[in-house]
Amino acid sequence: MPARFLFLVHALSPVHRRFIGLRRADPAITLGLRDGTDPYRAIGRICRLRLGAVAAGEVWGVPLDPAQMIEDQERALVRLERAARLAMLEQPVAAIGLGSLAAVVGGRGEALQERLSVPVTTGAAATTWALWKNTVRVLERRPDATAAVIGAAGPVGRAVAELLAADGYRVRVDAKRAAKGLDVEAADGPEAAAKGCAVVVGAATTGGLLPPQALASGAVVVDVALPSILTGPAPAGVRMLAGEAVSCPPSWDPGLWGRAYQVLAGYGPQQVYACLIEPLVLAVEGRGAPYALGRKLEAATVRHFAAQAEALGFQPRLAAGWWAASI
Repeated sequence: MPARFLFLVHALSPVHRRFIGLRRADPAITLGLRDGTDPYRAIGRICRLRLGAVAAGEVWGVPLDPAQMIEDQERALVRLERAARLAMLEQPVAAIGLGSLAAVVGGRGEALQERLSVPVTTGAAATTWALWKNTVRVLERRPDATAAVIGAAGPVGRAVAELLAADGYRVRVDAKRAAKGLDVEAADGPEAAAKGCAVVVGAATTGGLLPPQALASGAVVVDVALPSILTGPAPAGVRMLAGEAVSCPPSWDPGLWGRAYQVLAGYGPQQVYACLIEPLVLAVEGRGAPYALGRKLEAATVRHFAAQAEALGFQPRLAAGWWAASI
């Protein structure tokens, strides 16, 4: 029997909410007549996913948009819990993953974990793995560059800074407390960290931390933030790369609805975002504890996850939006 997993998401935009409404056969949501806050509307399966005979899972969604998720986190938690319980009534799962702001509300998954008996993992380990490896690919072409990690005080940023420094790269972080115990340079804020750096790593959960004019000419920004780490459009000559992009093995089968979801969620037709595969890998490993929950994330855990994910055929993919990027 394949290992079974569940991935919980929310509407990323009005168009995405309408897609969820269409998938759930809810005309009011589909036509934009409801705002998604009704507790019983459009919560359900978006698509089924399969990795050969190894793993099978489902993506379930709630129609709340990012602003609604943040403004009332208890409401968001109730919706996510309802989605999880409905999904598990249909089919037991070994792991539950959280996408986008579902991984942020309620103490970065801790409140939802308290309500469920199945391991809940936030996707932070997978996100860190992809961001780390994709940044290394950029730095391999610019070995003398200093990498500025923006959002280094968060679990993803701290772990990425530690992993890059351990690989022998020069790293500058945007918060002094993020440098504690690490062989990195500390700067006083995002603008100071990015100053003169040819490579900038966007590791914040949400974007809008760095003014575009703070970037060096010709800089490469490897970013996992949605929206971007930048507060405005990237200047001419600056390259923006999707830090969380992951390519899938040939046995990956998202089905018709899964392909539509990948496109509408911004993944594109040839890749997924790393957080989607974290519960899959967790279920296949049969691990009883999440890889990432709350604010704590160890670099050793990321290395362990990397080995498990790559053994299944997943690989970080250097991409500019939907498309593969060359450096």
